[in-house]
Amino acid sequence: MSSKRETGARRTRSLRLIFAYEGGSVRLVGRQSVEMIPPPSDSLAGREGETGFWYELRDSQGRALYRRLMQNPIQYSTEVLSNDPMRPVERRDVQEPRGVFVLISPDIEEAQTLALFSAPSERNELGRSSRIIGEFDLKQDAGGKEETR
Repeated sequence: MSSKRETGARRTRSLRLIFAYEGGSVRLVGRQSVEMIPPPSDSLAGREGETGFWYELRDSQGRALYRRLMQNPIQYSTEVLSNDPMRPVERRDVQEPRGVFVLISPDIEEAQTLALFSAPSERNELGRSSRIIGEFDLKQDAGGKEETR
């Protein structure tokens, strides 16, 4: 079914995109097409100068087709138990962030790339605008393609 015919219909195909991150790199390690209603898109209006984490599906011209704002899945700090009864839990920086996260997006035929945006994680850059930390070609097979932040 073409996207033109789906315009008024609810999409029921989604992409499950699996990413691995380690230090300063993010890799798309898996992609699955699934029968599932994707989360709704957030506004496609410009986000220049804003901070936060989001991802976008883009067409071959670089235009955003879908955007989803969310909490940053890359863990730069973690909560740990302490021996201080006044502060039984404290937050500590993760020296070498490492892990896996999953993003769900609509399976849009016109989507060529997926771009990940994040605010800088370095303390001296807090409050600065988000920037692209990875851009992935959705028309190629996922297989560990690495993108460096």
